[in-house]
Amino acid sequence: MAEIEEQLIEVLSVLSESVRFKILSLIASKGELTAKDILSEFDFTQPTLSHHMSCLTEAGLVNVKRKGRFAYYSVNKDTIDLALSGIESLKSGPKKSEKAKDISDDANKELKKSKKKKKKDKGKKKKKD
Repeated sequence: MAEIEEQLIEVLSVLSESVRFKILSLIASKGELTAKDILSEFDFTQPTLSHHMSCLTEAGLVNVKRKGRFAYYSVNKDTIDLALSGIESLKSGPKKSEKAKDISDDANKELKKSKKKKKKDKGKKKKKD
């Protein structure tokens, strides 16, 4: 599997957790937040937030900038663009030439099945006679 596909799968996996998606949405809406700012919006402990932020950071969804004792979190737009383009590619489907080939292959398979069935049916009729 290509590296970009693996990264896309990781990003989607991390975002499949609703709390992480909500955290990322909150950060996106504010631009940049500290852990304290994020915690004030949720009903869980700091260690839980730390776990979620670690997942978001490791997946490349969140940038961390340290200033003194504080960490400031912002959305990594490059990773969001990667995820969007990966999802967008699902919408386009196969190229026309590939699609036509697939349809042709499917039609050939059906034709072969039909011929085999006719041969079997003829064999059964001969045996009955």
